[in-house]
Order: sequence, then structure tokens, then C-alpha cells
Amino acid sequence: MKRNSLFVFLLSCTLILGLFLSGCTKKESNPASPGDPSNLYWVMAVILNPSGQPQGGALLALKNPPQGVNGVFSANSDSLGKASVQSPSGAQTLVVSIGSAFLTEIQVNVAASSGGTNAGTVTLHQNTTVKVLVVHASAETLEDVLRDPKIGFNTFDETTIYALIDSANADTTRLLNYLKQYTLIFSDCDGGSEGSSDYEGLSLTYGKYVQQGGKMYGGHYNYYHLQRIWPTYYTMGDYQGNSSNDSLSIVDANLSTYVGFSVAKWISIDSRGLSGYEKFSNLPANTKIYGVIRGTSPAVAVIAENRLGLGKYLWTDYHNQDIKDDPQLIKLVQYFLYSL
Repeated sequence: MKRNSLFVFLLSCTLILGLFLSGCTKKESNPASPGDPSNLYWVMAVILNPSGQPQGGALLALKNPPQGVNGVFSANSDSLGKASVQSPSGAQTLVVSIGSAFLTEIQVNVAASSGGTNAGTVTLHQNTTVKVLVVHASAETLEDVLRDPKIGFNTFDETTIYALIDSANADTTRLLNYLKQYTLIFSDCDGGSEGSSDYEGLSLTYGKYVQQGGKMYGGHYNYYHLQRIWPTYYTMGDYQGNSSNDSLSIVDANLSTYVGFSVAKWISIDSRGLSGYEKFSNLPANTKIYGVIRGTSPAVAVIAENRLGLGKYLWTDYHNQDIKDDPQLIKLVQYFLYSL
């Protein structure tokens, strides 16, 4: 009886030892444990803007990165447009984007090589899933700036400020629901008519659109909308300067780095110089000033951004078509479009 018990005990030990050794063997056969990046390979690309120039600050990302593995699956391009990410070998999809307005996907076959894979050049294209509205008016043509090959933003809906005025005066709720389908609205200057009480309903509806997350970009007399959206602010003062000698000083470091200069001057096609005629004695506390008229004290803001709720309203105290044909100045519009 004791002999049988000893036999059963030895058999049990043998089975347990076998299972233990078997488990060790299986674990050692696994080529990469979770979090091990040893099966990842570098992929390089050069990102170009729609006009074919190297684009810094664009995001290169692997569309379907592996789960539970440490690696570099997204990276921003440098000033030469170069960026690199890691990827498993085989057929992969790379996504290139800048803001939400431009997006491109490319297919690449990633080689299992320590030398990496060159995906070549990738040109950014407009992301047409982001809906944009241009509001035509009498004194500005932002739509021409957007269509310029250097920006390449060709697909957007269009309406007129007069249609929006009628809609606001009839039913502001319906107008707001119409505007909310757009991520961004470009609002042309209407030559000062915005000061009329007929525009008040439209201004307040713009304000509600911004508060609920909308983004607006408007030139010159759009400041009448700002006065109604931010009441008691944007009080008019006397402009101190000589319009024929005005130049723009970029005071925001990020914008200056992007465009490559800190002082700009141009001749307006409508002979208004820089059009920096408005001097506001008070601005909302959250105003972000990107550019001022050089030499003014206190500084006269000509590119300013205000936030309200989840959205923002960027205002330029000039007509944006005046910068359309200057490859450096048009970067001012690019920067804000790309930052959506």
C-alpha cells in the first residue's frame, strides 16, 4: 500500500515538472514580449504643401499603430518637410495632416530592414470633410486668397452677407443651425455697412456660432461684429499713424517663425495702405494679438483673435486680397487656416 502511494506521488511530481518545463519552453519561443519595439522599422517621408513646397509642422502618423507596443507612431515635419515614424513591416497606411483643413493618406510597403523605408514625398490636399463657408461682401475677396495655388483650398460653400442678413432678421435660430454645419466661416468686409442696425441680428448670430465652437476669420469692418459680440469692448479711438508709411510688426513668435519675417509692408490694391486706420482703446482680456502697426504706442492691433466659449474669431484690419500675390504675406492666411 505504501509502495503504491509512493508511485502515485512520484508520478504527480513528474507531471507537474513536465508542465512547468513545457510552459518555459513556450514562453522562450515568443519572439517579442508586449511593449517590445524590436519588430518595428522606420518610415521616412517629405511633406509638401499644396503648392509643392516643403511644409514644416505637418503631422505624419501611422494610421493603424500596433496595440501594446512602444514606438514612434506620429511625428511633426521639420522646416524641410521631413518626418519619420516607426511601423511594423508590410502594407501600411500613412496619414499626413496639418490642422483639420488638410489631409492626405498614402499606402506604403514597409520593409523589414534596419535601413528603413523611404515613402517619398507626400503632398497635402484639402480635407473636404471639413465644411467651410465663405460669406461674400462688397469690399473683400477672401475666396480669391483661398483659391490661390499657394494655399490650394478650392472646395467651400458660398453665400452673401445680404442673404445672411435677411435670414437673421427673419429667424436667428434657423440661421444659427445653418451656420453650425461649418467648421470655419470666412467673412468678407462689406465696406463699413456692417455698422448699420440691419446687421445686428447677424452679428449676434455669429457670436452664438462662435460660442458653440465655430471659428471665424474676417477682415477689416468685421470689427462691427466684434463690437456686438463683445459689448463694451472694441471702442473706437483715433488712429495715430501715416497710412502711406505703415508696416506690420508681427509680435507673435510662432507666427513670425512660420512666415519667416517679423516686419511686413505692402501696397494695397485699393490704395488704403495697410488699412490700419482703427485704433481701439480697449480689447477683451483674452485677446491674442498677432500683429500691430509698427511704431505705434500704445500698439495698434491689426491681427487679433478673441475666444468665446469653444470657438474663436480672428480679425485682420486689412483686406486680405491685398496680400494674395506675395508668397511671403500669403503665409499669414495659411498659418491660421492650417491651425484649425
